[in-house]
Amino acid sequence: MKEGSAAAFAGRLKPALAVMARAPAPGKVKTRLCPPLSPEQAAEFYECVLRDVLGDLLPSARWDTWVAYAERSRDYFLRLPEQGMALLPQRGASLGERMHAVFVDLCHAGYRQVVLVGSDVPALQAASVAQACEVLEQERSDVVLGPADDGGYYLIGLARPEQRLFSDVAWSTASVLEQTLAKARQLELRVRMVPGTYDVDVAKDLERLGRDLEGSRELRASRPRTRAWMRRL
Repeated sequence: MKEGSAAAFAGRLKPALAVMARAPAPGKVKTRLCPPLSPEQAAEFYECVLRDVLGDLLPSARWDTWVAYAERSRDYFLRLPEQGMALLPQRGASLGERMHAVFVDLCHAGYRQVVLVGSDVPALQAASVAQACEVLEQERSDVVLGPADDGGYYLIGLARPEQRLFSDVAWSTASVLEQTLAKARQLELRVRMVPGTYDVDVAKDLERLGRDLEGSRELRASRPRTRAWMRRL
């Protein structure tokens, strides 16, 4: 993986896809899975999901892929062998500030559409990302959201930065999506939805993922590291 400024892909007409991610350090990722997992196991699980998600989203002729990395995660991502992605440091104190900054940085680089996704969504579908890009490119919406089963969202796409969508939101609660939709209505923004999915934050989510991996050949094929880790567990 390479590091570069947000101008590395400047001038391209494809949308930008940004994956919000951090290095898989024990005690820093998936802490709500501890217990039943140890901090080391939680970090291993996160890394497997992260690498599988990145592998599934790359390569793509539909978008330029960026990893928006959290503080002190740069060296980890520089060491990854995946090719064709570029790195962008996150900026800001709160989650909302950091997400908004990604949109600002990539739009300032010349992108007309930006889609942001989480890195810890094992069932994330590349088809949903493609749908979000298409909706934005065809100007059928100002905002695209991918709802998560916990009341938040795993994907947000914008045709232009809009700071107010990320301000005064009770992050990590069951009302994130509801609050975001209310803000979009207040701002008179058109909203489209792509298919929903789920995060793996607590033990019951881990059990659900295990069932889904066993029940879906497509998911097993696109998540080899995650499936191998689950089988070892």
